[in-house]
Amino acid sequence: MHLARPRLLAWIQQLLGGAIGAVVSVAIVLTLGIVALSPLGAQAAEIGVAASFICVVVSAGMYGLFGRSLMPAGGPSSATALITAALVARVVASAHEHAAGAHSLLLEVVVAVSAAVCLMGLLQLLMAAFDLGRLARGVPQPVLAGFMNGIALLIIQSQLPALLALTQAEWHSPGWPPLQAASFGALALGLGTAGTVWLLAWRAPRAPAALLAMLAGVAVFHGTGAFWPAMPLGHTLGNLPAATTLPGLLSLHVDSAPVLAALLQHKSAIVLTAVLLAIIGTLESMLNLRGTDQQHGSRHDERRELWAMGLANLVGGPLGALPMVQVRAKASALLQAGGRGRVSAVASAAMSALMITVGAGWIAALPMAVLAGVMLTIGVSLVDRWSGQLLRRLRQAPQQRSVRNSLLIMVFVCAITVWRGPALGVAVGLVLSTVAFVHGMNRSFVRARMDAMAAPSRRVYPSALEPTLQAARRRICVLELEGAFFFGSAERVADEAEQLDPGCRFLVLDLRRVSAIDDSAALVLSQVQTRLARQQVALLLAGVGPGSAQRAQLRAFVGEAAATALWFPDTDHAVEFAELQLLAEQPAAGNPHPGALDNTIPLSQSSLMHGLADAQQTQVAALLQTRRLACGERLFSAGDAADGLYLLTQGSVSIVSASGQRYVSFSPATMLGELAMLDGQGRSAGAVADSDCVVHLLTREALSTLAATDPALCAVLYRNIALHLAGRLRVASAAWSGAAT
Repeated sequence: MHLARPRLLAWIQQLLGGAIGAVVSVAIVLTLGIVALSPLGAQAAEIGVAASFICVVVSAGMYGLFGRSLMPAGGPSSATALITAALVARVVASAHEHAAGAHSLLLEVVVAVSAAVCLMGLLQLLMAAFDLGRLARGVPQPVLAGFMNGIALLIIQSQLPALLALTQAEWHSPGWPPLQAASFGALALGLGTAGTVWLLAWRAPRAPAALLAMLAGVAVFHGTGAFWPAMPLGHTLGNLPAATTLPGLLSLHVDSAPVLAALLQHKSAIVLTAVLLAIIGTLESMLNLRGTDQQHGSRHDERRELWAMGLANLVGGPLGALPMVQVRAKASALLQAGGRGRVSAVASAAMSALMITVGAGWIAALPMAVLAGVMLTIGVSLVDRWSGQLLRRLRQAPQQRSVRNSLLIMVFVCAITVWRGPALGVAVGLVLSTVAFVHGMNRSFVRARMDAMAAPSRRVYPSALEPTLQAARRRICVLELEGAFFFGSAERVADEAEQLDPGCRFLVLDLRRVSAIDDSAALVLSQVQTRLARQQVALLLAGVGPGSAQRAQLRAFVGEAAATALWFPDTDHAVEFAELQLLAEQPAAGNPHPGALDNTIPLSQSSLMHGLADAQQTQVAALLQTRRLACGERLFSAGDAADGLYLLTQGSVSIVSASGQRYVSFSPATMLGELAMLDGQGRSAGAVADSDCVVHLLTREALSTLAATDPALCAVLYRNIALHLAGRLRVASAAWSGAAT
């Protein structure tokens, strides 16, 4: 019993919310019906109002029954009404050409509109089958915010004639005369109604604010009219026009062959109108649903909602209904009145049916200014909240480009929506967002630009080569790329390649952070490589090692033949390749190829022997144990006891992790393993020969013996070890400094 009562109250609130929403939005229903059939002239009211009410009763009722969003509220919209009006104008012009009678003209119009709406429903069902409603998720937030703000402004703008008690003809008249004819009593009544809604919503959130404010406004209007007739408070809705012709395909009969023959002439216009209605109506609906979700924290299923809309238009079309979309203003009115879900949506459709049948007299007595005041609160509530956050971010960071771009897109979409309608506003917004995205990608695609001084390889060279390497690394440019490498960002790489320093010999492109590569990017790479080759600059691609996604994508576009030796698994190996090439181009006295790894370097030129006399070198050499390693052979493993340090005189040895990742590589004339020998804590990583190598081991025992027999010589060796470590640290420090700047 206790559980049933809250449930009953919830149902009553939902039913009441649906009824209130139908009443306060009746003015929009009437207006859009007349707009859609306006090319008919004087008969637009009787046909248009009927078609609009069939839309909010039959079509919206079906959508409310099968929709599952927070508020599946359907009805005509200004965009679909204008598209429908274009079709009606085409049919009316053709009918005048072949001198059709008034009755035949009405039949042609209603059947053409009916056929377009039915085809719209079929197309929406097809779009739902392919889940095309999800495309609306790709609309950027600035575009959505501009669309929502534009709709809010359109609703507010549409209420101004009623608030000022002006007819549409007076409102659209140029100059100041319309304002001179305005009723400020009606404006006060409308604004007072709006203020009452806001006050009740603030002080009594659970009360039906819209209904109470509307009843109060009606009482003030008719009470003032009874006791103070001279006070102008505007007009009432008046009697609803009665349609003399049954709209829709049901108006066809056995004698309608001439009408069908005339319509065949417009089959292309009907199909085009249906396609436009399906696309524009679906996009508008999905954006309205997204706006409602963002405002209330709900979530909808695009496929389900699109399927329900298609079914609704397919059912309402044969009866002559206008095209139906999800109407956010109506949904907001229902939610503001306390409604939720399909119960309120179906209740709104039922109330619309009562208004057009038994309640027409009551509807005729509703003041236009009161309804406009309620709709004014709905329009204000539709203003996008994210826009306020964007303005606050702009005040906090006025120089942030992304914030300024988002604000400009939002304002531009809002202005276009108000000026030319939601469809063009969203289309322009998508174009602007795409341009801003491509421009942003183009700017941010190059993550970093540096020379090899800031990103040297992990190879350790003899200290004697460091001055040569300092100059060589300045001739190696490294570009770190990040993001999608596609037509919008590929030209940025070409621009960067055009701005290389005159002495540059190698350009390394680090592709490891590139998420995707398209054919345009592959073509630009090929063109850049050709242009650089003419300038004696080699293009090295890093991050395209065997098995990488980047290598597979490039091979798909440029073929296996392009996977040359100039493709490297990472920047480290690419820069190392460039360093060795530059060293090979600068022979030194007594060593024609100081950077070559296959040369045998005499022990006398190793870093350990620096500064020793010949006799001392001979004495130290007698302590060394020579060992030859084949390519791939392991010298020691992580955790092994430190048996001594090694002098490398031929080949290359790399210090690697357990998974095989390279930490550092040693060149001939350098030493390795000295840290573990000094602290006695064992090997911190493994060492593997990169090629056939010759190493010489100086054991801890031999060094201890030398310390006892010739402490001065031992001190020189320790000094050379320290200098070797200091040189490595200095190179690393220079790289850290370069990377920081």
